[in-house]
Parts: sequence; C-alpha cells; structure tokens
Amino acid sequence: MENGVVHVIDGVLLPEFSLPNVVEAATAAGLTVLLDAVTAANLGQTLLDAEAITVFAPTNQAFLDLLAALNLGSLQELVAAVGIEEVTRILGFHVVPATAFSFDLAEGAQTVPTLAGEDLTVTRTGSNVTVTDARGNTFNVVAADVAIENGVVHVIDGVVLPTANEPDVPNIVEAAEAAGLTVLLDAVTAAGLGQTLLDAEAITVFAPTNDAFVNLLGALGLGSLQELVDAVGIEELQRILGFHVVPSVAFSTDLAEGAQTVPTLAGEDLIVTRNGNAVTVTDARGNTYNVAVADVEIENGVVHVIDGVLLPEENLPNVVEAATDAGLTVLLDAVTAAGLGQTLLDAEAITVFAPTNDAFVDLLGTLGVADLDELVDAIGLEGLQKVLGFHVVPTVAFSTDLAEGSQTVPTLAGEDLTVTRTGANVTVTDAEGNTYNVVVADVAIENGVVHVINGVLLPTL
Repeated sequence: MENGVVHVIDGVLLPEFSLPNVVEAATAAGLTVLLDAVTAANLGQTLLDAEAITVFAPTNQAFLDLLAALNLGSLQELVAAVGIEEVTRILGFHVVPATAFSFDLAEGAQTVPTLAGEDLTVTRTGSNVTVTDARGNTFNVVAADVAIENGVVHVIDGVVLPTANEPDVPNIVEAAEAAGLTVLLDAVTAAGLGQTLLDAEAITVFAPTNDAFVNLLGALGLGSLQELVDAVGIEELQRILGFHVVPSVAFSTDLAEGAQTVPTLAGEDLIVTRNGNAVTVTDARGNTYNVAVADVEIENGVVHVIDGVLLPEENLPNVVEAATDAGLTVLLDAVTAAGLGQTLLDAEAITVFAPTNDAFVDLLGTLGVADLDELVDAIGLEGLQKVLGFHVVPTVAFSTDLAEGSQTVPTLAGEDLTVTRTGANVTVTDAEGNTYNVVVADVAIENGVVHVINGVLLPTL
C-alpha cells in the first residue's frame, strides 16, 4: 500500500476496558440509599481497596421496604435504632470476598462467605439467581454481572440480613442491680442464695422492691434486714426468698388468663393471676401484690418486679414448743402432771395466758407448799386441771384483737376471765381479784397465741 503495510489477522483486537469502581457503578445504577449507607458506615474505601469482591447491591426500594418493616422513616433512624456497628455488619453481609459472575455459579444452591463472617446462600436456576439471608428471606438478582474494577455487582430487590444480633442479657444479680433492688440483693447475700440463683437452669423471680421490704419490716416492728434475720433466723429468710422463685421460665405472655398455681423453691405453691396485661401474685397468707415491672429477661429466665414481699405458710411452733422456747418449765411440768398437753395441741383455737416460772414459785410460797407435787396434793388433780384451764381461752385473741378497756372472756375452766387493754398494755384479773401483767404478748402458735404473764390465775376452787 502507498503509506505502509497491512497484515491480515484472524481476530478483532480490543483496547483495555475502562471499568467503573464499585462507587461509580452504584452511582450509575442510582443506588443512592446504598451509597449513603456505605458512607455512614465508612466502608467506601474498604470496598475500593478490596482485591476481589462480589457485591449484592440492594435497590433504593429494597431499603425503603426494610425501613417500613422496622417502622423507621430514614436511614438515619436505622443507624440510631441498631447502631453503626450493626449497619456495618448488615452491609458486610452483602459482600463476598471473591469475584462471582452469574455464569461462575453452579446450578442450584451454594453457600458463600461474606465480610460479615456469615455465609449467604446463592441459588442459580438457569439464568435466574436468588440470594437467601440468615433469617430465611429470599430476594432476586434483578441486574446481574455489572463488572467493576475489582469484581462484580449484582443488583438485588431486598436487603439481606445476617443473624439477629441478640443484645446482652444480664444475670439475675445484674438485673437486680440495674433495677435498684438493693434490699433484695442484701437479703439474697445474707441467705447465701446468690450462686444458687445464678446456677439454676431456669427460673422466674418475683422480685420485691425496696419499699416492699420496708413495708414488711414496718409491719413486723423491725428496723432493718439484720433485725429480720435475728427475728426469724437464716433458714426462714431462705424459705421466704425461695417462695419468690419459680423453677421454670414464665414470661407474662406465657401465663394463662386467670389464676394458676405455680411451685416455688420454698416447696409451696404461689398463686399467679393474669387479667389482660395485669399480673398479680398471692402468697400463702392471702396477701396479693402487683407485678409493677414485667418480663425483665435474664440469662436463665425472667424477673418480674412486685410491690410486696410474698410470705409462705407460717412455720409456727405448737404450744409446747413455744413454752419450751420461752423457758416456762414449771408450766410444762404442770400441764404434763394434769395430762392436758394433748388437749391443748388438739384444740382448734386457743389463747394461752402462760405464767412464768417465778409466777409459780410465788404461788407455791403463798400456799405454803414446796413444789408442784405438794400443790397437787393440796388442791387435787382436778383442781390443778381447773387452774390450768382457767389460763386457756377457747379462741384466738392477739393483743391487737382486744377492745380498749375491760372485757370478760370464757375459759376452759368454765369461768370467765377479765382481760383489760390500756393502749399497748394488757392485764388479766382472776376470780379472786388478783391482777397480773402480760409481760410478753402475741407469741403466735399453730392453733392460736400465747401471752406470758407474771402471775398464776386462780379460779373459784
């Protein structure tokens, strides 16, 4: 040829393609929400610098659908709701650290790793490709094989989500601390129950507020938790606390409508009642309290905060045990001599005015006898039974049950006894006009109450 030479070849020569980077490709496709999300998560440079990537890029509508499902109005609200780290994790779940054009995929389903550290399921059916996320949602590839500098972009019609990022759940101690239940924590520590609750496989805890404990202490005339421990003993405190713990998990939504009985660690049943969204608990003594804060999830169950301290059945002594604890040895000897022990134990309801040992010593001195045997010789066994019966009222009368002033009450001796209350003071007057003081009132027993008095009451003999 005139100005050079021609060589005939068997192919078409192509210049080097000028491919867009991932940001340019997303911009060209109008994926503005994805670009905003990548900018917010500061992932742009990471994607640009990656050696090889496959990006499953959601459309703007895909993001709008996700926001609507979460009841959010904007990308900024999503960031505020889940945190920037979670947004970063979601975006990373759309990026595979290798290049995979649609024609590189095997027919059928395959799992591929992502920058989020979780696998994504990609399925090719002929020329169609879908992606399924960790929560089972499946979306379509609507624009495949957009080549970029370091890989490929596939546009998809949904936002793929990794596994739910469960929030940290506190243990029972942490939950109580967060709720400010300091008295309950002190009680659990005093009872040595902390590790038991932490190690339990499944528990529901009805947790009293600080005010609930203060109200209990006030009702018992006690000033502190230590005074409660001193009064009832550490075993009883453990029993009370155990009565607040159900050995299974019961969120309020798990409860049936109406009343149900549930077992507790105290070995007694608790009554739990649900009325709509309101839940109450009723203890063994008939006290009913409200669940003020429900469904606080903990590592091994749930906590419901309540406005009262639940009490199990009273673990009361019988009359013989109460007299033994009070050191009323002469009274016990007299009851044994008179054969009245079983009668008192079997009685349905009694109030016993129990003389001190000194009271019996004073009576023996007044009668000029040396001991209980000489007293029996002097007045006879029936006389002793009548004297003792005159100290027993066949009904339960705590000092708070008495009317102000004088009242007569029947006794097992068949004669009335005069009982007088003056404010907090109580006296008893016998058939001979002798008046004695109640020196220790209101000792509860299984079938009634004992009041310790400083004299022996005498009926008509």
